[in-house]
Amino acid sequence: MEIQWPLILFTFFNCLAGGIFLMQGILTLSGKGKQMQLVSCVSAIVALAVGGLAVFFHLQHPLRMLNGFGHITSGITIELIFVIVFAVAVVLYFLMMRRSEEGVAPAWCAILAIVVSVALPFATGDSYLMSAIPVWDTMLLPLYYVVATVMLGGLAAMIIAGATKCEDAVKLSSTVALIGSIVCAAITVIYAVAISGMGEHFTEMEYYFDPTLPDVAMRQTEEVTGAILAGEHAVAFWLGCIAVGCAVPAVLSALVMVGKIAADKALIVAVVAIVCAIIGTIVWRVLLYEVAVNALIQFQWAL
Repeated sequence: MEIQWPLILFTFFNCLAGGIFLMQGILTLSGKGKQMQLVSCVSAIVALAVGGLAVFFHLQHPLRMLNGFGHITSGITIELIFVIVFAVAVVLYFLMMRRSEEGVAPAWCAILAIVVSVALPFATGDSYLMSAIPVWDTMLLPLYYVVATVMLGGLAAMIIAGATKCEDAVKLSSTVALIGSIVCAAITVIYAVAISGMGEHFTEMEYYFDPTLPDVAMRQTEEVTGAILAGEHAVAFWLGCIAVGCAVPAVLSALVMVGKIAADKALIVAVVAIVCAIIGTIVWRVLLYEVAVNALIQFQWAL
């Protein structure tokens, strides 16, 4: 198994789409963000479409997708169902917004937006739970996707609010972004600690000797699963995921929230913050693949 960039991009854009629509639902319930409703809906659909295009490149052929959809409980079928439900909810929100005399979607549409926006990343993460890959086989994976969705949604909403001159949405968006960044950092660290203790899950398999590398000793599984916290991936984790990916967005969001940065100038700050958050979320996804790949390589000939 190698790093699958199409799947990394698919899960990322699903989280981004969910985050944008989630934040619009929260703003609507709070009586804010009227001017940014249309842009939020369009942005969410575009992000969803980009994610769908990415997963198509992973499967490479339409017949593979059709074969995957042949089983109702398969991961790809579950993802498709939630993607369709999400898209329908966005379209419904848009139609009800245009139908409303006030130009604002009703509260039930906002609640629906929040529900489907949380369900989409959770279902996406849940579809990757498999006993064959212990590093992924934990509820921390879908939980991480959900908290990353909250962080990305708050930051994206700050950008949309700045671009549409919707100043009443900036403070609430920055508050959600701050909370999301802090919780995302906490869940990421907890996940990394959990992975470092997963070595025992691999020792139940039989070892093998690689005849093509007679002078290279096998790495202990603990060296692989512990590489994130204090091994070869530690710099990428602590610097890329935590410092750049979570701490910087949290600090910048806090500055906007407390008024240190004016609402009309929050757009530039939000752009910097979301770029950092994107780096962090992508790095973490790559690390999950790296650890999973290296751990499985140790036992690729196991019974």
